[in-house]
Amino acid sequence: MPGADPWLAVNYALIWPGLGQLYSRHWVKGSSLMAIALGLLLYAVWSIFAANGNTVWGFGAIAALILLYAFNILDAYRGTQPGYAARITVPKGRLDPWYAVFLSQILPGLGHLYTQQAAIGGALLVLGIVTAWLASQLPWLLPVPPAIWAFSCYHLYSTFPHRAKRQSGAIAALILGLFLMRLGLGHAPHWVHESFIQGIVPSDSMTPTLQVGDRLFVRRDQPYQPRVGDVIVFEPPPAVAQRSAAAASTLFVKRLIGLPGQQIAVAQGQILVDGQVLAEPYQPSPPTYQWGPERVPPDSYFVLGDNRDFSDDSHIWGYLPADNLLGKAYKIYWPPERIRPFE
Repeated sequence: MPGADPWLAVNYALIWPGLGQLYSRHWVKGSSLMAIALGLLLYAVWSIFAANGNTVWGFGAIAALILLYAFNILDAYRGTQPGYAARITVPKGRLDPWYAVFLSQILPGLGHLYTQQAAIGGALLVLGIVTAWLASQLPWLLPVPPAIWAFSCYHLYSTFPHRAKRQSGAIAALILGLFLMRLGLGHAPHWVHESFIQGIVPSDSMTPTLQVGDRLFVRRDQPYQPRVGDVIVFEPPPAVAQRSAAAASTLFVKRLIGLPGQQIAVAQGQILVDGQVLAEPYQPSPPTYQWGPERVPPDSYFVLGDNRDFSDDSHIWGYLPADNLLGKAYKIYWPPERIRPFE
């Protein structure tokens, strides 16, 4: 679009793919880029975290989103030029306010340094980096770094030494978009941590179902109703935690065999629950030891590894307290050849 500022278009493109093109009135291209970017993001999240998603395809979608993002920034700049012939250039001589804002979107304070405001630029740069690090440790600080980024861009634009008419609507939309985008990016790791537990299988106690090094996802943002046969992840019970600091800090993964009140016995290579042989379609190795019968106490569970004779589990250290149970493993998400859901 003639008259459109190329660096303002780039600033919008940094917020979300397609916004810079919409600013330049390339409606079809802008809308298409926005839809494709949203589709890639949703597909990546589904592929990585959903039980039936393929983690490799999810990472591929992230890579495609990054490439789309880079193309979008380049295209947003060129889309303001007649015939798309311009190459991206850094303003020389005259200071460009939107180029300065672009620098401050990358890191707060960079735009101020560009305009030779070293004191406030250095302060904002340090403040932005420090608060971003603190927010990764203290979730309640998550809104602070985006606010610093937004303030840096607004302060730079509002105090910029130029005589041209200021575009208050443009900077307001840009600051709002910047704050929301940065807040979303900053919240993403916290959301993953609050919603999922990532576990690594440390031993061969669950073969053939699990192999050493398998990486598992466990949901912790949904209520879990334990069921016999589930593959569960839990913190080690006191009898195990007392052995060593390493044991106390390791997450365990086993098969849930007995619920509170059920009578459990191990005899002749079979598991009996309330006197009935437990059907185990996952085909564990049969145990050679005898155990029970005993009734599972209230607020406790009986767990065994699928590799029955080589598993450190309830037949050795007793019952698992309910408070130690973290949830059901619902997916092997890595390595690629092992990706699959648990029913």
